[in-house]
Amino acid sequence: MSLSREAFIRIQEAIVSGALDFGERLSEMQIAEALGMSKAPVRTAFFKLRDIRLVTIVPQAGTYVFSPTREDVLEMSTFRAVLETAGMRLAMQDSGQAVVDALEETIDRMDKAMTGGNWNQYEAADMDFHHVFVGASGNSFLPQAYDLTASAIKALRVRLQEGEGDYREQSFGEHKQILGHLRARDLDQAARVLEDHIMVINDSRLQLPAKGATRSKARTRTLDEYKQLFRG
Repeated sequence: MSLSREAFIRIQEAIVSGALDFGERLSEMQIAEALGMSKAPVRTAFFKLRDIRLVTIVPQAGTYVFSPTREDVLEMSTFRAVLETAGMRLAMQDSGQAVVDALEETIDRMDKAMTGGNWNQYEAADMDFHHVFVGASGNSFLPQAYDLTASAIKALRVRLQEGEGDYREQSFGEHKQILGHLRARDLDQAARVLEDHIMVINDSRLQLPAKGATRSKARTRTLDEYKQLFRG
């Protein structure tokens, strides 16, 4: 694995998991030192993270963890709903039973993860459930488009799950409803539940910044904090 790829993965995981806060300023020099590499691979990682909407690079100001507004969340969730419902219809048209089988496998993993309280495994299975639709669509452009916002959406959902207690139970129930409609080949009802399931993030109580909020008070971590965050 290249150093830039390693830096990309480590920073991506820290943002998605919530270890790095929305809007905080990232120090290229200190992250590089904490990861035991030069600044060049970290700089390359920043550009790749920008491409998937996880960081914002402001000329002459620095690099910041993305800080979505309500408007951003609405746009991302609408984009995701359009892609997933279209992918679902295409996938069911060409390989319906294979799609149902794949969804059943992810729901089984989600169920086991919930029973064991393993939320990292639950989140991974949840993401796999949704990726089935675009992955099985037969359209190579859909997964590429979907991946543009997948990490940002995951970061939002992780924070949503932490802040709203019954979110996972409600979400899991909706996954089972979608599967039930697809087993019955009721694509219209499955699409309605899927769209509502995706768009519910807009009703959350997440504290998000106002559009155009200043970055002047953005937090920057110390080297020791970065070393602690990236240890191992």
